[in-house]
Amino acid sequence: MIPARFGFLVRTGSGKQYMPWIHIDDLCKIYLKSIEDNSMNGAYNAVAPQHITHNEFIKTLGRVTDKFVIPVNIPSFILKLALGEMANVVLKGSRVSGEKIINEGYEFIFPELEGAIQEIFPTLFSR
Repeated sequence: MIPARFGFLVRTGSGKQYMPWIHIDDLCKIYLKSIEDNSMNGAYNAVAPQHITHNEFIKTLGRVTDKFVIPVNIPSFILKLALGEMANVVLKGSRVSGEKIINEGYEFIFPELEGAIQEIFPTLFSR
């Protein structure tokens, strides 16, 4: 998010990698549900139901926040130089399902990225 502080956004790697996301309010409500609901057992993925690629994420973020998206992706080797092994987290992505928590009756407040970003936008780049 550092480039966003300077008014632009960057895409990384191929951009085709899936990027799980969740709004903080949904995450907190899932934690509360897991504490209060004795029928919940095992591991649950705390991710929004919308599957989105990194390119889609950055495009949506740019549209909602009115930030310029640099039209060229940052190559993988640059990220690997800058981040070392941590670059794999960004470059490989993961298509994670939140189906199990939905089957437990959880209804997301923010099931889609655009609404989630709109809600947190005033504080998004302030850190």
